[in-house]
Amino acid sequence: MRALPLRVRPLAAETVTGFLGRLATANSLTPRDLRLHVTDLAGLSPSRPNLERAAAWTERLGALAPGHFDADARRNAMYVRCQHYGWQPALCKRCGYTQAPRSACRRCADGDQTSVRSRGGAVCNRHRRWHLDAADVDLASFPEYAHAERCLSGTLWKRGVGLATGELQLAATLIRCWMTDERPDARIEDRMSALEVGTLDADAVLLAAYPEVVRLATVLTDLSFASYLLSPRFSLAEQVWALEAAVITVMRGSTTARLHDVAEKIVTRGKAAVETAFGMRQNAHNKRPATLEKALVASSQRHRSCLLRHLSTVRIQILPYQPGLAVPRSRVLDRHRPLPDLVMVDA
Repeated sequence: MRALPLRVRPLAAETVTGFLGRLATANSLTPRDLRLHVTDLAGLSPSRPNLERAAAWTERLGALAPGHFDADARRNAMYVRCQHYGWQPALCKRCGYTQAPRSACRRCADGDQTSVRSRGGAVCNRHRRWHLDAADVDLASFPEYAHAERCLSGTLWKRGVGLATGELQLAATLIRCWMTDERPDARIEDRMSALEVGTLDADAVLLAAYPEVVRLATVLTDLSFASYLLSPRFSLAEQVWALEAAVITVMRGSTTARLHDVAEKIVTRGKAAVETAFGMRQNAHNKRPATLEKALVASSQRHRSCLLRHLSTVRIQILPYQPGLAVPRSRVLDRHRPLPDLVMVDA
């Protein structure tokens, strides 16, 4: 099969679906017709085709090197905690996965609309644009967004933090609760005015306070801080105050009653998840304790508490073992993708 006459340069970790759409536009075809053609070539179900499985045919049509999409996915894979690396953050070839598709920067795609799975977040540092959810917001006047993006794609990425793993959502929830009762300082108000942010919903807070959200997530996922925050060694009041202090330090303000309530819920839920992990046994057929690193990963999934993935088993106090729940099989934990925390916040 011959390649199409006009070629398109693929973006980093661009999805097969997005690349086919741009390839069709460049060759004066409709994206729908080209996708239907590839669906037929790959023998996919026409009702709900998963074009990511047609990477080989797409590489032929786009004159790409064989295995381009697989190699690109490996370069942009998430750090995961799995059995192959002792449940420590690592780039595992077996268990690694890429982020969920998100809209790409329109400037990088020459004005076309496409989706990528690349490492990083919502900011294009090349063009200084906010591109999440197909937006195209100019950030040239706010260099702090570029610093935050580098932190997310560097330090936080190696901790297994992505756009949808829960840590950024947790930080955004805390900042949103603080901003509900406390007036932000001039720098954030200037951003909200320039970016035309009027409401304080989850998406608006992420846009207006993205640098602060990333900075707070960096603090929360620090090994020492997370271990102090959820350790049974310290009292709940001390740990809640530490979480509040992290928020008000980043936001340069004072604590509020709403922030205190949400911080208390987060710490209480996290400590309950840690206690569950301490009591997990190897399987349903014996009562021997499970490996603590594995138990923490399992409990973080069970309780939807993302901070458990960032604890140090050396720094937290180990409680006396009382047999409880059986830890799931390793392959079950490996298949599970991190989800945002279940923190109930009143609207």
